Amino acid sequence: MSFDFAPASLDREFPVRRNLVYLNHAAVAPLPRRVADAMVAHVENVRERGMSEWRHSYAAVEATREKAARFIGAAPSEVAFLPNTSWCVNLVALAFPWREGDNVVIDDMEFPSNAYPWRSLESRGVECRVVANSEGRVTVDDVAARVDKRTRVVAVSWVAFHNGWVFPLEELGALCREARILLFVDAIQGLGALPMDVSRMGVHVAAADGHKWLYGPEGGAIFYVSEEARDRVPAIMGGWWSLRYEGGYLSGRAKPYEGARRYEPGTLPIDHVLGLAAGIDLLDEIGRDPVRSRVLALVRALRDGLAARGWTIATPDPPRSGILSAVPPDGPSNVFGWAKALDERGVVVAPREGAIRFSPHAGNDPAEIERALAAIDEIGERAPAEA
Repeated sequence: MSFDFAPASLDREFPVRRNLVYLNHAAVAPLPRRVADAMVAHVENVRERGMSEWRHSYAAVEATREKAARFIGAAPSEVAFLPNTSWCVNLVALAFPWREGDNVVIDDMEFPSNAYPWRSLESRGVECRVVANSEGRVTVDDVAARVDKRTRVVAVSWVAFHNGWVFPLEELGALCREARILLFVDAIQGLGALPMDVSRMGVHVAAADGHKWLYGPEGGAIFYVSEEARDRVPAIMGGWWSLRYEGGYLSGRAKPYEGARRYEPGTLPIDHVLGLAAGIDLLDEIGRDPVRSRVLALVRALRDGLAARGWTIATPDPPRSGILSAVPPDGPSNVFGWAKALDERGVVVAPREGAIRFSPHAGNDPAEIERALAAIDEIGERAPAEA
């Protein structure tokens, strides 16, 4: 049975549609009804029964671990849940067994979360090499030109946060495997909108919070560490949840879990984990390829409509992700004014790096794209400057 994309069905599943044309999933996605319901049900149960049903809650965490693993093409033992993507990046940067003179390669289009943790390693004698983009693109050849025998990590975003450029992970994975370099991927702007298979792509470590394209809540990230990379990402934090016990808590014979649970030192936000599970269930129900096809169709409709209205498309063509970046006719100086003017008309977008970022998801439909374009027509060629 295929997912029902009729407007009435979408309105039930995505209540935000009744209030806004929400084209800002690259920031924070509005919670689908089933995600919010899953979280509320857990909170209400704890209100009424405390943690008397802890066995059920812990089993639900492990069931979510299995769902998340299937969703990215990994084994459950390779998946952990951490507070957010930034936490994951910092964990890898701090835990990796660096030696003075080593280097890490990033690029100049990285969101701060995947830039500053690597830059901070320079105080430990680790060089951070930055690949320059060319017209909003970074290729494998660009990365290869900065790699040498002392390169230990290459860290990139799967999808660039500001212009939607999709990094060729399979090619980059092949390069890193041949050179025995750890490939770290910030997957937050792709996972959920685009299908991911970490094994096929050759990714060693990946991280993605659930609050964007996974339709989950803020504060619950999927952290993937491949079994072959585990020795290069030791667990530098420990706590009661990350340990297996031989005897009681005071026995002194606890050992870290063999799998990725070793990266979870303490109590998990179970309501967030259950919300993430519900978001994954929704995306699975729609289907990975149908999600991607729908997202790209909406992005193309936006691109064509904006170009016809004199906007300059900043996203590399053809668009391959859920992010479309465009500069309004009056130039990049007033993108905040444009974002505010659209918000006042019920269209939610984001100003990013001198452009307006549009990011529709599977819960949007072509009628909403037309409403967004109609709002742009109403504003005209120049938006009022933000006060």
